[in-house]
Amino acid sequence: MHPLNLAVAFQVLDNIKNGQLRSCLAMGFEEKDLQTLIDPRSMGTLVNSPVPWFKITVDGTVVHRLLAHASNADEEDTIRRAISLGASTPMITELFGLPAKEVAVRRDILGIPHRKGRWPLVGPEEENRLWEHWVRLTKEQGTNMQNPRSVLEVTMSMAECEPTLNLTMVWNLVQRWIADGLV
Repeated sequence: MHPLNLAVAFQVLDNIKNGQLRSCLAMGFEEKDLQTLIDPRSMGTLVNSPVPWFKITVDGTVVHRLLAHASNADEEDTIRRAISLGASTPMITELFGLPAKEVAVRRDILGIPHRKGRWPLVGPEEENRLWEHWVRLTKEQGTNMQNPRSVLEVTMSMAECEPTLNLTMVWNLVQRWIADGLV
C-alpha cells in the first residue's frame, strides 16, 4: 500500500460526501469514476494499491505567495515585539523602513504611550548584566553581527531579561559596543 493513496482517497470521499464534485474533477477524475468510487470495494482497490495512482504537482506561484506571507507575518511579529519592548521610532524606521506615522499608529494600536526625549543611559551595573546576557545569547542564537536583524533578536531577548530597561536603551548600548569594537 502506498502511504499517500489513503490520504488522497479520504480527500476524494470527503469531496464526494460534501457534494464538491468539481474538486474531484479538478483532481483528474472523470464523472464515471466518481460513480464507481462510491462503492467501498472500488475505493478499497485504490487505497490498497502498492503504486500511487495520482501525481503530485507543486504550484510554484502559490508556494511563493504563501512563503512570502509567512515571512511578512514573522516580520510583523518582530515589529510588534520590538515596539512593545520600547523600540524608538527612529530604530523601527531604520530596521524596517516604516515611516514615523506608521510607527505611531502601531504604538497606539498596542496601547503603548508616546515618549518624548532621550532615554537615560544604562548604568554600570546594568551594563555588566547586559554584557553577560549578550555573551550568552549571541552564542545561543548564533548571532551574525553583520545582520542588524540578527543583532535585534539578541537585543530584544536582552531587554526581556532586564524589565527595568527598554529596547532602545539596550539597542543603543549594543550599538556603542559594536562601534567601539567590543563585539
